[in-house]
Amino acid sequence: MRWNAINTFAVPESVKIGSGILYPRLKEFLKPTDRVMLIVDRIVDELYGQDVYAFLEGCCKEVKREFVHAGSLREAFLKSYYIVNRDFDAVIAMGGGKVLDVGKYASSMSKRPFISVPTSISHDGVASPIAVLKCDHNSVRSLDCKIPSYIIMDLDIIKTAPEKLILAGLGDLVSNITALRDWERAVQAGKAKMDDFAYIISGTAVRAILQYTHPDIRDTAFLTQLAESVVLSGLAMNITGNTRPSSGAEHLLSHAIDAAGKGTLHGLQTAVASILVEYLYGGNYEFIRDYLRQAGLPTTFEELGLTYEDYVQVMRTARTTRKNRYTILDEISYDGVYLKKIYDAVYGGTNGRQ
Repeated sequence: MRWNAINTFAVPESVKIGSGILYPRLKEFLKPTDRVMLIVDRIVDELYGQDVYAFLEGCCKEVKREFVHAGSLREAFLKSYYIVNRDFDAVIAMGGGKVLDVGKYASSMSKRPFISVPTSISHDGVASPIAVLKCDHNSVRSLDCKIPSYIIMDLDIIKTAPEKLILAGLGDLVSNITALRDWERAVQAGKAKMDDFAYIISGTAVRAILQYTHPDIRDTAFLTQLAESVVLSGLAMNITGNTRPSSGAEHLLSHAIDAAGKGTLHGLQTAVASILVEYLYGGNYEFIRDYLRQAGLPTTFEELGLTYEDYVQVMRTARTTRKNRYTILDEISYDGVYLKKIYDAVYGGTNGRQ
């Protein structure tokens, strides 16, 4: 028997999910001698950041507050330089995906522990080894980095987030269903390698949330499970070192929507796209559609503010948005008649189509 090398991967030192836990956990993770950088944006600073800054001043040697504006690679580089130059001991980022990704990448480059404090659950990048950052010419790059050392998800804060952000996180998680289908398909086509453990974790994350047949995004039990599942989904990506466990054709379609300048929240787009991808696989796309609709998510391109012509453009360009990502989109026809058939079947007609 030939034994393969054991695959090793990092996990966060601690993941805390609960109500009213922010300040106790920060005090637990930090030492009085620590010098820390707190990264926020202006909105989060007004809501929570100023209080957190004052708290940190009382329990750390030094605190430097930095702001995120564009969520860019340049911002992450500059903050990394400052962290190293001033010899900070840890980085704390508090906010949404843009802030967390800047903090995650800056801490990874400066090799400092990173404490992630999400104020919403809008996507599954909370615990992922990927930072999505803006680069030159309005391009967006998904860059490898270290996962957070500590994650604090205070449900009292997350519950105050706009409803659509929580819905986006749910939609991004549900899209794991079709991402896993595409991963299997790519393996069969010799275009990807399977990691069984990551596959199981990603599938477990989404199945756990689907057990809530009447999802209520303000219910503490449901929100706790959503937070746990989002962390598991990020862990699956960390195991593989790529986004395969949670990103397939539905994500390519979402990227194409963004490229067309018609983008909204990423998780809402992947949710709508996952219905279509499940249809292409001949699966139970009605189940995904009904689950999303019951939770309050959009389920059609029209509800995303897109026309039929937008849909056709998105379908025909999605494959080009990510190189070397084999999905079901590489196997279908893009003939106008077939695209109309898909649209009518999945989204119930072509209102407004000429």
